[in-house]
Amino acid sequence: MDGSRIGRPSWRRELIEILVLAAPLATAQLAQMAMGITDTIMMGRVGSDALAAGGLGANVAFLLIIVGQGLVASLQPIIAQARGAADHSGFGRTLAAGLLISVVASVPVVLVLCHIDRLLDAIHEPPQIAALTLQYETAFAWGVPAGMLQFALRNYIAAMERPRILMFVVVGAAFANFGFNWVFVFGHLGFPALGIAGSGYATSLTWWVMLTAFVIHLRVTHLLPRDLLRIGWADLQRGIGAVLHLGWPIAGIYLVEVGLFSVSSLMMGWFGPVALAAHQICLNIASFTFMVPLAISQAATVRVGYYVGGGALRRARVAGFTAIGLGVAFMTLTAATITTLSRPIFHLYLDAGDPKLDAVLAMGGQMIVLAALFQMFDGAQVVAAGALRGLKDTRAALVAGAIGYWGLGMPIGAGLAFGAKIGPVGLWWGFVGGLVAVAILLSLRFGQRTKDMIRLAAAE
Repeated sequence: MDGSRIGRPSWRRELIEILVLAAPLATAQLAQMAMGITDTIMMGRVGSDALAAGGLGANVAFLLIIVGQGLVASLQPIIAQARGAADHSGFGRTLAAGLLISVVASVPVVLVLCHIDRLLDAIHEPPQIAALTLQYETAFAWGVPAGMLQFALRNYIAAMERPRILMFVVVGAAFANFGFNWVFVFGHLGFPALGIAGSGYATSLTWWVMLTAFVIHLRVTHLLPRDLLRIGWADLQRGIGAVLHLGWPIAGIYLVEVGLFSVSSLMMGWFGPVALAAHQICLNIASFTFMVPLAISQAATVRVGYYVGGGALRRARVAGFTAIGLGVAFMTLTAATITTLSRPIFHLYLDAGDPKLDAVLAMGGQMIVLAALFQMFDGAQVVAAGALRGLKDTRAALVAGAIGYWGLGMPIGAGLAFGAKIGPVGLWWGFVGGLVAVAILLSLRFGQRTKDMIRLAAAE
């Protein structure tokens, strides 16, 4: 294809297109995060043990689920490129493969969660925490298949550039999750008070509601591929191969990045509760603001993939760099905001009468400056990774992440924190170093890949 039907590249047009796609996706991401905040607040009302156990259970579940989610995230570039090429013949096998992979990936997750007490006993967690965590996980496990399936459908819907339905469903689900928590945790409307297990059931039910809503929308709008239920085994194998080929590096980079922050949190605990509290607050702030560039990253995947499929390689290049610039601009604004308002933000997390308040504020004040610094590069790396996915280049992010996060970030952080005895702030310098490296590597990779593709197309 020569891309003539798509049109000439325009930075202004691309900015509008990306904003139209990314804004509803960002709203959906923030609503998704609000569900986790709701669960945390509700479990905290039950008691400190319930909060600790629920937080531990949610972290373990997230680490397991994110692998399956990474595998089916490849639906976005596959569907987007096929749309750009005006070739819908592979939609059915790709979506069917994504749904089957989601179901299969949910099985080991459910098995681990339903026996989580054995794992916690093995690492010598307190018996009461292990017992409460098992209560939460066995309730939560009922929703894992729905959670996996609805994530696959979300990737398909995003690739079809229907972001508003994602926004409406996830925002509605956030309110539903609040209501389900209120009913099941505390026992309202005739239901028994289930405590921490009630929060797990609330999340499970919310995920099933979301899955149902997405299926109904796809049926009503006729967006489900007509051959979805008639895929032969040979076609299904072809679809599974394509999804896994692009998906396993995405799952890998998810684990590499989450692993860096998880291990750093464990290391931060060695410095005591003040450092850990400041660290968790700063990470929570950074995670919240990260939802917007994450949405821009998804928009970049879809827009770049669409143009590549249509042969409009110059527009793909413009779309990718426009998205990267937008991600950096947003995170720069966010960095200035959180630096200026750091003390009021910290007071939202801490009780005014807490005897450790001043110590946490002092430590957090140093960390938040570094959080502001690395956020600009965090915005660049996640959007650049999304743009590369649009090219069906998923391994570059995994290689860059392994080099940047574990080859540079972790040694720098641990070396400064423990070797140079800078202390907790040293670990945050490691985050900065790792994210700077990854952002530069991925941005250069996208620029070089698109330049080579344009040159090759011109030669042909």
